[in-house]
Amino acid sequence: MSQLKKILGINLLILLAYTISIYDSASRGGEGLDALVELMFAVGLHVGINFIVSMIHFWTKNDSLGKAFLLSTGVVLVIGFSTCLGSAIY
Repeated sequence: MSQLKKILGINLLILLAYTISIYDSASRGGEGLDALVELMFAVGLHVGINFIVSMIHFWTKNDSLGKAFLLSTGVVLVIGFSTCLGSAIY
């Protein structure tokens, strides 16, 4: 359970960092949908990397880390989609 909290926490901090960075750069003079598109690509890349890492851990028979990264993939996808939707409304 400790690995799950650690991996999930690190992924959420990474999500927070690039979300704040994208919103900051968009507020300095970008178009309204720039943040939406940039955040969509960033979240998609983050989810893709997490999914690939989880499959690698499952393939190497390290199921606990594979489950942790797979759960982290889902959480980042849900929260990232929500922030993208929020930037479209914003």
